[in-house]
Amino acid sequence: MARIVFVQNMAFEYLGVMYISSILKKHGHMVEMFIVTNNEEKAIEEIISLEPDLVGFPCMTGVHRWALSFAGKLKKRTPCRVIFGGAHPTYFPDVINEPEIDIVCRSEGEYPTLEIANKIDKGLDFSDTMNCWFKSNGKIIKNELRPLIQNLDELPFPDRELYIKKYPYLKRSQRVFIGGRGCPFDCAFCFNHALTKLYKNKGNIVRYRSVDNVIAEINEVKNKHGLKTVYMQDDTFILNKKWVAEFAEKYKRKVGLPFICLIRADMADEEIIKKLSEAGCKNVFFGVETGSEDLRNSLLKKKVSDEEIRYIAALLKKYGMNFRTYNMLGLPGETLEDAFKTVSINAKIGTDYPWCALFHPFPGTELAEYAKEKGLLGASVDTANPSFFKDSIIKSEHKRELVNLQKLFFYGVKFPGSMPLIKRLIRLRPNIIFDLAFLASYGWCYLFSENLTIREMVSVGVRNVKGFFFSKGGGVA
Repeated sequence: MARIVFVQNMAFEYLGVMYISSILKKHGHMVEMFIVTNNEEKAIEEIISLEPDLVGFPCMTGVHRWALSFAGKLKKRTPCRVIFGGAHPTYFPDVINEPEIDIVCRSEGEYPTLEIANKIDKGLDFSDTMNCWFKSNGKIIKNELRPLIQNLDELPFPDRELYIKKYPYLKRSQRVFIGGRGCPFDCAFCFNHALTKLYKNKGNIVRYRSVDNVIAEINEVKNKHGLKTVYMQDDTFILNKKWVAEFAEKYKRKVGLPFICLIRADMADEEIIKKLSEAGCKNVFFGVETGSEDLRNSLLKKKVSDEEIRYIAALLKKYGMNFRTYNMLGLPGETLEDAFKTVSINAKIGTDYPWCALFHPFPGTELAEYAKEKGLLGASVDTANPSFFKDSIIKSEHKRELVNLQKLFFYGVKFPGSMPLIKRLIRLRPNIIFDLAFLASYGWCYLFSENLTIREMVSVGVRNVKGFFFSKGGGVA
């Protein structure tokens, strides 16, 4: 039996970690989770007491800096093996050159982690494990990527006990599920184009679980954990309309709980929206990104028109579904007029839960490279605050106004008559009042768009607000 410990600094359940944990436990290995939001010394002592064979860190870009710091403190106390997995090492495997890291796992981690654990258990060398890079005798071993998992039904259901058994405050009436993996689109602000290149000739990027498999998991969680709302977190839930039609029919009959999903405005039609509504879909999320159609399609390569956004909003209203929109301010080359258009389109379509972030140019994305080439980066992407919500590193003569408008975005959308006042307020220096105004609106949208209780939101929010919103290395969401 190998002993594996996962460590993170966000009070949040990562599906990827839960999938890895489930397959490890299925094969007899021990898995433990540590959420370190304070008292790092106590966490280090507890980790050392378990004598882990492998300490894993799920890492997004930005969060990896905290992980490096914590791993360094841990390795000073015990000679453990540290493995980084998740988005950052997938696209930036050279992070293995950092002295704190022994292994990086790229992309899907279930079978690579299991292979390493099995070989540790048998005392075998594991440095040939595909998907992983290793340090060995002063050299870096770079193994190829294995094909993507095509039959997702072969994976055991995520190990939800991993989190809630030790951190019961994470047990919520709303839980996250996925019907498939992969996204076929190439938005310039996203990593998908890079993933497509990585997996050329290695299997289909977009894959689905069977509807029956998804329904079985939902009902298992419903029976064990008092589930009240299902959140289908697929990047674009309506991508395969035949699959969605089957899901809607079986879900209504066999589950019968309210659910939430993400869609694209250009892929929805009345038939699919009606099916979702009849199946119990209460809230829908989709990206507007920007009110400037030119920026949305030329710069962001979203390929969604204003007309399509207005059409889907009207359909959702017709069938009684509330919607949350995703928006960005501080885009390269964005003007104040463009930003005001983003507020305006959301107000006109009646967005129920306006959600707005500051554009963060994650390295490796097409848009980050564009910003770099144009000399628009005002700070290093690698050292900037990773939060989507605090500040912008994009150079702009209107940076102050754009940063402030992001904090007040919700109010401009929900109360359009306040825009003349907001246009005056955003000229002021960024301040704690704007931060608190944003935090209040963010909490309101999060609470109601995701069908949470106030207790559930507060119990997690108070543990995340410092790292999530104010501090460097704290994470994003």
